[in-house]
Amino acid sequence: MKASTLSLFAATLIGLPASLVGQDDGLDIDELFQDDFEAERQVSINDPLEPVNRAIFKFNDGLYNKVVRPFSKAYARVMPDPVEKGITNVFENLEFPSRFTSNLLQGRVGNAAKETGKFLVNTTAGIGGIIRVSDEIDGLDIPDEDIGQAFASWGVGHGFYLVLPFMGPSSARDLVGDFADGAVEPIPTPWSQVDDSTDRLILRSIDIVNDLPRLMDVYDSMQRSAIDPYASVRDGYAQRRARQASE
Repeated sequence: MKASTLSLFAATLIGLPASLVGQDDGLDIDELFQDDFEAERQVSINDPLEPVNRAIFKFNDGLYNKVVRPFSKAYARVMPDPVEKGITNVFENLEFPSRFTSNLLQGRVGNAAKETGKFLVNTTAGIGGIIRVSDEIDGLDIPDEDIGQAFASWGVGHGFYLVLPFMGPSSARDLVGDFADGAVEPIPTPWSQVDDSTDRLILRSIDIVNDLPRLMDVYDSMQRSAIDPYASVRDGYAQRRARQASE
C-alpha cells in the first residue's frame, strides 16, 4: 500500500506517514516506530515548515482521539482476527502494481519477477489474496517497494518534510511517489480498474477501517515512549525511508 484514501485518512488521524498505510507494501508502520525507538542511526530531514506541520499534526491527533480510537475499538470487538487478517492480505495483494513498477524503475528485474510470482500464487492458491501462500515459498520473501523508494535510488532527496491534512506525514519526494503509486494501483483514480465510484469508495473504506486497530496499537506505543510525538514520527519516518532506500 503506499495508500488508499481511507488509509490516508487514518494515517492523518494518527499522524503517520501516508505512505506507510496500506502500503505496508512500501513502509511498515511497526517497523517505522521500532526504528525510531531503537535509534539505529540518526537520519535528518529538512523541516522548514515545522510550525505549520506541528499545527496539522496536533489537529490530526485530536481527531484521532475523538473519532478514530472509539471506532477502532468497536471494530476490533466485532471483527474476528482471521477475517481482519484476510482483508489486509487482499488489499496488500492488490498493491502489487506499485511494488512491481518500483522494482523495474530500480532495475531490479529479478525482484519484479518475484513480485509477479507472489501476486499470481496469492491470487490463485491464496483465493484472491486472502491467504499469503507466498510466505511458505522460499525465494518469494523480498522487501516491499514503492515508487518513492525508486526516486530515492535515483538520488532524489526528500526535499522537505510535510504533514498534510488527510494525507499524513510525508516529504516532497514521497508525496510525488504516493501519487505515482496510486496511478498504477487498481482501485485509486485516475486510472482505476473499478469504474463505479461508489464501489471504489466502499473498497477503500473497507481497506482503511480494517487497518485502524493495528494503527491504533502503533500510535499508543508511540505515545508511551515519545516525549515529543511530532519529532518522533518525523525522525522515524526519515530513518525508515533511508533504510528502505538502501536495501
